[in-house]
Amino acid sequence: MSYSGRQVLVLGAARSGRAAVELLLRAGARVAVYDRKAAALEGLDPSVERVSGDAVPDFAGYDVVVASPGFPTLARENLIPEVDLAAQFLDAKLVGITGSNGKSTTTTLVGEILAASGFKTGVGGNIGTALCALVGQGYDWVVAELSSFQLEHARELHADVAVLLNLAPDHFDRHSTLERYGAAKARLAQLQRDDAWLVANREDAWARSVAEEFAPNLAWFSTRARVDTGAYLDDESLVVARKRDVRVRIPLAELSSAARRPIDNSLAAASAADLAGASGDAIRAVLGRFEGLPHRVRDVCVRAGVRYVDDSKATNPAAAVASLLAQTARVVWLAGGRNKGLDFAPLADAARRARVRIAIVYGESALELERALGSACRVERTGTLADAVTFAAASARPGDVVLLAPACASFDQFKSFEDRGRQFAELACALPGASGDTEC
Repeated sequence: MSYSGRQVLVLGAARSGRAAVELLLRAGARVAVYDRKAAALEGLDPSVERVSGDAVPDFAGYDVVVASPGFPTLARENLIPEVDLAAQFLDAKLVGITGSNGKSTTTTLVGEILAASGFKTGVGGNIGTALCALVGQGYDWVVAELSSFQLEHARELHADVAVLLNLAPDHFDRHSTLERYGAAKARLAQLQRDDAWLVANREDAWARSVAEEFAPNLAWFSTRARVDTGAYLDDESLVVARKRDVRVRIPLAELSSAARRPIDNSLAAASAADLAGASGDAIRAVLGRFEGLPHRVRDVCVRAGVRYVDDSKATNPAAAVASLLAQTARVVWLAGGRNKGLDFAPLADAARRARVRIAIVYGESALELERALGSACRVERTGTLADAVTFAAASARPGDVVLLAPACASFDQFKSFEDRGRQFAELACALPGASGDTEC
């Protein structure tokens, strides 16, 4: 599609919207940008028309409307998501990764493996750099984390390698049901061409059903069974295979702790990178040195013999369950924030299985969490995360883990999950009783 001289409205002036504006201006479009807050429109190119206020402009007045992910919109003939705009110009092959949990880690791993294999690689999408900003940079491969918000109206995004990680209840405040949420993510597989590869989680019912319906060429990753093509665990090793031919075998002992926690992300990344042409040596090296991403089950410090762990990215109950069950020590658990329309009931069983010593709940969802946990463990309700950390320090015993795994969005008290994680780390590091082997 040619955009030269066309009237284009961009919804949203944050990271994705601004990247879309820059791409459209290079393509010769006449651009208007809408954002509810006038201050968000500052710093745009002088040629861009700025529109603010509560009333969204009438789409009928524009040839094309480009929606940033944060704008919930109904399907319209002239509306496209920012990722579709990028896809129309993208001059690199694309690895697209979606799922409820593990997207950022898997995306980062694939990007690092391809870069270590000698490919010029860009990484972005829902993480870091907007997809539009990765256009025209001379990349061989672009690796994109893709959210349901980005995919729900996509029509032009054709991944050469797509990855389906898992589906768990999330974002019901936008999608209403699990079926609609899953259907949005399934667009990644539906839009693939016949020569593309799909990597799917054999142990996830949603990923399996989508793969079996839409996959042109299918690779599995599995923690329970050998697969002909894909990645699996075998005899304490991570194995990557293609048509039963073992291409890479890495003893689990050689993987970094972050690459093993959870291992599903490494399996998915190894398979996707292999299909994209990565070398076995690069897969081995990256999985051996990977340190993990901030705010994803990261050790913060040790205070008075207690380890403090930041998993602020656990913004839904399924992620919090996985975080709890990954711990081997007794847990003092911090949870709370803004619910996204999700059911907290699964957290009670996880609290029992994880031997939670005490759950300290805070923020908007504190009362709802307290009721959901019921008799599963001792529960204490506080107002803020700072209060929760203070209470945790007084409650934990040497050898315990104080785990921030909120099961909620951060926006009741924080700018983002990153802001929440940083504040947790600052609070933990300010506690007395520092251990000499841990730095904040």
